[in-house]
Order: sequence, then structure tokens, then C-alpha cells
Amino acid sequence: MSVAVTGCRGYLGSAVTHHLHTADMQYRAALGRLERLTPGSVRCHALIHCAGALRSRPAHEIWHANVAMLARLLHAIGPDPVVVLASSRAVTAPPDQQDDYARSKHAAEQAAAMHPGPLRIIRMTVLAGPSPTGLGGSFVTRMADAALRTGTITMPSQDRHVDFLDVREASAVMAAVTDPSLAWPGTGPIDATSGPLDLAALAHTTAQAVRETTGRRIRLTRTRLPASHHPPPADPARWAALRTHAGVTPRPALTTIRDTVHAHVTAWEKSSGRDRD
Repeated sequence: MSVAVTGCRGYLGSAVTHHLHTADMQYRAALGRLERLTPGSVRCHALIHCAGALRSRPAHEIWHANVAMLARLLHAIGPDPVVVLASSRAVTAPPDQQDDYARSKHAAEQAAAMHPGPLRIIRMTVLAGPSPTGLGGSFVTRMADAALRTGTITMPSQDRHVDFLDVREASAVMAAVTDPSLAWPGTGPIDATSGPLDLAALAHTTAQAVRETTGRRIRLTRTRLPASHHPPPADPARWAALRTHAGVTPRPALTTIRDTVHAHVTAWEKSSGRDRD
């Protein structure tokens, strides 16, 4: 039996399929256009649903990709397979503060809840680190990019806590929970999170990683930035428990930052080499 994966060309989905491949787990990533799926057409023991539209898309496209296509997928796999849904912590914001993306993710969770088989909803925080499709657009990547391009990392003048999670850790847990016998801590969705991290400390860590990799000294500056409207970092206890049940080793923030900087430098050097040619 195999695991069906959607969004395999995306940042998270490609990391999931890479993990399944390296773990020698059978998977099916080429489902074709989801609009064309018919009831019972996808045979699998589990579905990892990573596909979807982000905030940059028009509202109707977000709803179509995040809600309508999930409903079609659920009919295509039938009632028995395990469903692992990549949701978002955005759904925890108050209703009057939710945008089109958050509302679509909330509706997707409600649609998934109608699935009669095992359901695993994981609400993603910011994902960072290298995946087969690149580094994604997290603030970790942006800090590394700014350090390499300008030699400067800009931080907010006020103290701010953020959280992020290594995409490789998230993908390993998502693959593990396709096993219906795996213990699921508590009930309901689980927030994937490393817990609160100080943004200034992360900036210093990024600057140090760039210096270790390239020898360049990075200047840290502070400026006034708009207040964050993201829901506060979740209590990491349930995610830590799930990770333990799944046998997944956590990836410390320092490791994620160093790997991001190294991958960024490698890509930058390759690009510079092509330009010289």
C-alpha cells in the first residue's frame, strides 16, 4: 500500500516526498489534475495533503484550491485511508481578523472532519530550512539573503518573539503519522511549532552563521517595523509529544539557520559561476 501526496512540487510537499523516498516508503505523487479525480480513483492507505494556494492568490482561487479540491480528494480516496492535512495556525486567529486564506483553511479543516477514516490535522507555523525545491520564503531565508547581499540584517526596534519549524522535521512527522496505529496526543489538530524564539537572537545567530561560512562580518541594525498580527506561537508540548511518538529527532533552530545559510551560499556561488561563464 502506498501514500498519496499532493503538492509534491511545492516547498513542503517536495520535502515530504523526499523523506518518503529516503525512508523507502511507497508513495504516489503524480495524481494528475485534482479537478479530474473521480470517486474511488486514488488507491492508497494514506493521503498527505500539502497542495493549496497561498495568500498571494485571488480569493476565489484560494477557496478553490484549499477547500473544493480537498473535498474532491476525499471522494477520490474513499472512506478508509488515513488523511494527513497540512493546515495553518492562521485558523486560530479571531474570526474578525481572518483573511481569505485563514477562512479557507478553517473550511478545509471542517471538510476534513467529515472524513470517516483516521484524520491527522497539523497546523503549520513558518517553515524554514532547505527542501528539494529550495529555501522557501521564510524570515530565516530573508535574513540570510539580506546578510549575503547587503552585509546587513535589519531587526525591529521592539522585542519580538517568533517561531518557525524546520521543514524536514515537519515532513518526517507527517510521513510517520500515516501509520494509523501511531499515538496522537490528545484530540483535534496539533500546531507544529518550535515554541517562541527571540527574533534578535535569531538575527545574531544568522550573522554568526554567515561569518562562519563566508568570513564576512554582518552588521545588525534596528528599525521600527509594523506590529505582527500573526497568532502567538503555540504551546509546543503536543507537537513535541507527537514528534516523540513518531521517532523524529528535533532540529534545533541553530541547525536550521546554518543549513539555510550554507544552502544559500552554495546557490549564490553556483549562480555567480554561471554568470562568469
